[in-house]
Amino acid sequence: MIWKFLIVAAIAVSLIKLGALSVWVTALSLALKIMLILLTAAVLYFIWQRFNRN
Repeated sequence: MIWKFLIVAAIAVSLIKLGALSVWVTALSLALKIMLILLTAAVLYFIWQRFNRN
């Protein structure tokens, strides 16, 4: 009986850790998308400033 409990507990812990990793992946991919948008905006701003002088 104790073995069944240990197996179920190990599976539960594994699923909780998998869920936590899923949250990390979601958060980091969102941060990457935001950084790419900011980088694109900065590059477009500098290009606009360069051609706006002439």
